[in-house]
Amino acid sequence: MKEIVDENIINEDLKAKLISFIEEKKQFSFAELAYNHYIAFDGKDDTAIDLLAAGIELLILSADIFDDIEDKDNTQAAWMQLDSSIATNAATALYTLSLQVINSVSNNPKLLSLTLQYSLQSLQGQHVDLNLKVSSESEYIEMIKSKSGSLVTLPSVLGVYLATGEYNKIVDEYSRYLGIVEQIANDYFGLYYPDNNDLKTKQTLAFYYLKNKYNQSSIDLLNFYAQENNMINNLDELKKKLRESGVILYLNVIKNLALENFKESFKKLRLDEQRKNKLFVQLLRGNIN
Repeated sequence: MKEIVDENIINEDLKAKLISFIEEKKQFSFAELAYNHYIAFDGKDDTAIDLLAAGIELLILSADIFDDIEDKDNTQAAWMQLDSSIATNAATALYTLSLQVINSVSNNPKLLSLTLQYSLQSLQGQHVDLNLKVSSESEYIEMIKSKSGSLVTLPSVLGVYLATGEYNKIVDEYSRYLGIVEQIANDYFGLYYPDNNDLKTKQTLAFYYLKNKYNQSSIDLLNFYAQENNMINNLDELKKKLRESGVILYLNVIKNLALENFKESFKKLRLDEQRKNKLFVQLLRGNIN
């Protein structure tokens, strides 16, 4: 990824900033999604899939940067230390570069067309999120299916398309459920960080549960995340309130429902059983269990 930036970005200051952004990446799960699907569907060109995977990770990094700027979140990141106009321009350059890289992988324009399709879907989900238009659990699920689900679906579908030259509807279907599972897992971990901006803006699935005020712990947590009281003074007390409120159990139930939907959808995949089983294990690796 750094080599791609070095070869394509002439402005030295912009180049240095983009490389510093890339160096903050610790995981490359979206590249792995593309690669694992490519291999599962018998792809043979290592150079092509490596280039596609790099282009996808550049795109995802640009999306993360835009998301942090828009949500005013992840304040320790390198891009959040910059003037927002400079960070936005750098993210735009990164996004444009990612499309250039993906377009160079194949002469088939469909690869870029699919990239733009899923990117646009994710941006529309982000628009709903930023507008605070979500007012219920079902609307939130639809929003993350569009926002996060599209970004998880993108590498999976592109990996298959690069290997076969065909769009696979089943891969699209189960990947969106996978995106929901991942987002709920992120929401869960966000509960332990009181400075999480999503909680302050009341835009998580956990908030929609807590706002029902089923018990005193729910009320205490709502006040805590809104920074309206000091009743929760340490991590142990926070964990206790989260358990008592029922929000942890609730998130696990919703996550497991999405996971079951993923498994049912995955069963419909027409693929050699050995390759299918290997792909299944790979997709369930990490936070998904």
